[in-house]
Amino acid sequence: MYDIYYVGAQNSERIDFCQWPYMVTGGDLFDGGFDAIEDDDRIQGWERKITSKKLNVEIRAVGMTLDKAVDQLENIAEKDVVNITPGRLYVGPSYMKGWIVGTTKDRWVQDIDSISNELTFKSDYPYWITEEEFRFHKQGSESSEILEWLEFPYDVPYEFSKVRNLQYINNSNYTASGFKMIIYGPCINPLIRIAGHIYELRTTLYDGEYAVIDSSTRYAKDRKIVKVKTDGTEENLFNSKNNESSIWEKIPAGLSIVSWNGAFGFDIILFNERGTPRWTLH
Repeated sequence: MYDIYYVGAQNSERIDFCQWPYMVTGGDLFDGGFDAIEDDDRIQGWERKITSKKLNVEIRAVGMTLDKAVDQLENIAEKDVVNITPGRLYVGPSYMKGWIVGTTKDRWVQDIDSISNELTFKSDYPYWITEEEFRFHKQGSESSEILEWLEFPYDVPYEFSKVRNLQYINNSNYTASGFKMIIYGPCINPLIRIAGHIYELRTTLYDGEYAVIDSSTRYAKDRKIVKVKTDGTEENLFNSKNNESSIWEKIPAGLSIVSWNGAFGFDIILFNERGTPRWTLH
């Protein structure tokens, strides 16, 4: 059974559709399709436009009254709609960003203990995303010593695992992935090479500060690079990126060598995208 649930953007409130008072009964979450990009009556490519998904649920007076169950669901959903901030609809480990924008109820006259409810979920980024996280530690830290003698999943040209600050990232997706990169201070002008590509910020991060490079959005104008200071305030670092090497370059599928000077640690979260949720749970 797939875990299906919605997490609101405002307070991370969760609605579980596989546990009463809500229980999924159907929908089209596993269906999908691409829209053709046409020019001169020829297909030039494929894209996914704004998409609506249907989720059929039974709402039953279990653990709370029926009216409270209905109001709880709609309150969480509408907060995200009003604030124009997408929540996340999860199917297993994958999620799609969007909003619950419609509700169609049935049997509300005859039955006071349960009703059927068809929910409409709409997304302008209609991809199912599964996250993969990788951690790279500062040279000399206890964690880096543990990782120094890595066993690689298959043969590589030479023993990378015995070279300090030369590690790898294994993207399990079938295509290149967007990412979020978190770089921890203190460091000056942090530079990271992944699969030979340079990701560099020309800035200083002090102890307790970190920088976030976030390419998790569909639109380049919404991507961000920020420094988070020790007091929690943010500073825009968009103009601190190395413009000679695109900092938004997606990370290739499969095994890629990662290298840096070892003077700082960083995390990478890959956003592996699919047109439909993964059918296999593991």
